[in-house]
Amino acid sequence: MQGEKINFDEAVEAASSSDKINDRSTIGFPYLDLETGVEVARAVYSRAGRGGCDLDELAAEMKQTLSGAFRLKTGTAKIFGLVEKDGRNSIKLTAIGQRVVTPDDERAARVDAFLSVPLYSRIFEIYRGNRLPPTKALEREMQTLGVAPKQTDKARQAFERSARQAAFFESGEGRLVKPRVESAVERRAEEPKPLSDAASINGDLKDDLANKGRGSRDSGWPPELHPFIQGLLKTLPKAPLDGPTTDWPTRERAKWLRTAASIFGLIYSDESGGEIEITIHSDH
Repeated sequence: MQGEKINFDEAVEAASSSDKINDRSTIGFPYLDLETGVEVARAVYSRAGRGGCDLDELAAEMKQTLSGAFRLKTGTAKIFGLVEKDGRNSIKLTAIGQRVVTPDDERAARVDAFLSVPLYSRIFEIYRGNRLPPTKALEREMQTLGVAPKQTDKARQAFERSARQAAFFESGEGRLVKPRVESAVERRAEEPKPLSDAASINGDLKDDLANKGRGSRDSGWPPELHPFIQGLLKTLPKAPLDGPTTDWPTRERAKWLRTAASIFGLIYSDESGGEIEITIHSDH
């Protein structure tokens, strides 16, 4: 249910009561949500980077004491696969934890953290792409999967909040769909290219930059044109005045324009301090 909140004290009590044999669940799940786990990961990173962080230091970083509430939070981060033990009284970030504290990778890391929880992974396998059942039906499903009867309410609340925080409800509230995340390769393709990378458009620009001290006799362009611009213009596809037109995909045009923007930034000053942004809009 959207907006439903977990009572922290009740979660601590529920976690304590689950130690009883008759109330013990047989499948892993957290009593708190994904955001709590991310909070712990950020505190570890702030205190110790990628190294080990003593629990007393982590508690101080989070402005808490070594209490049951603190251990419930660190346990939540462990279940989400964000932290792991590093000695007797120390924890450190896992690979997912290191990614979740990195802005460019946080979205994808949240997806992986959500699916690292055994209960959440099973629910996703059952309902992926579909709407979740009503509250009580979902709790019965969780009980079938191994959640202790007295814990289904807390498990369901943490699940729904975590699914929302990992963007699994982006396609509609209560509809469990894995969010699309761009790979590092896709992100790099959309980012403005540094001049050294952009020169690989077809090899000609790279050669011209290497020979930028030569005169117009070598380049074939008027001497008043900067060698960088001469090389850039040489990378334009041929556009015959007659005959069939030349195909030049939109994505390649955007790459050329980003390269041009990089070159202009190198050879021209701009007192206004403005920025050029080039984006691709699809009709589909």
